[in-house]
Order: sequence, then structure tokens, then C-alpha cells
Amino acid sequence: MRRSGDRKGEFTAETRRRGENQKPTTEARRHGEESGDRVIARDRVIGKTRAFFSTVRGALREIFDESAYDRFLLRTNAKRSVASYCDFTRERDASMLKKPRCC
Repeated sequence: MRRSGDRKGEFTAETRRRGENQKPTTEARRHGEESGDRVIARDRVIGKTRAFFSTVRGALREIFDESAYDRFLLRTNAKRSVASYCDFTRERDASMLKKPRCC
């Protein structure tokens, strides 16, 4: 005869096979969570958030020509300086003047 609060009766063979009735991990207990599922979900969210901000950062670097300046430095084997940035802006402005405009 089972008591109404007996948790063993709530688990099927499938849930036992997947390990859902196991004790919480040490890390989960440290964070006050019932199972490791929340830790895994949090790690996924953190990873996706980092990827999102990395993409936004890359887009902003392209918009504000920081990436183009880095490529210029690699191509010319120069170091960051006022003179190299001046050369970069001169080259960039000259390339924009050569482009034919339509309309």
C-alpha cells in the first residue's frame, strides 16, 4: 500500500531510465536547484547570449570601420598609430571617390 506522498509511485520505467528520479547534483544543490536541467538550460542561454552580443559587436566594428582598419594594419604590416590611421582614412576616402554613382 502506497502513501499519497510516496514519490516512487510517480515515476514510470521511462523516467527512471532517463534518470529523472536521481538526486540533484552537487552543483545544482549549491545553486539551490532541484535538478541539473536548470544548470544546462542556463548554460545554453548564456552561450546564446554571448553569441548574440558577439555578432552585434562584429556588426558595429564593421559599421564604424574598426574591422577595416584592422585589415588595413594586417595588409600593410603597420602598427596602430596616428600616422597609420591617417593613411587608412586617406586610402578609404580615395576608394570612395573613385566609385561611380548612379542617379
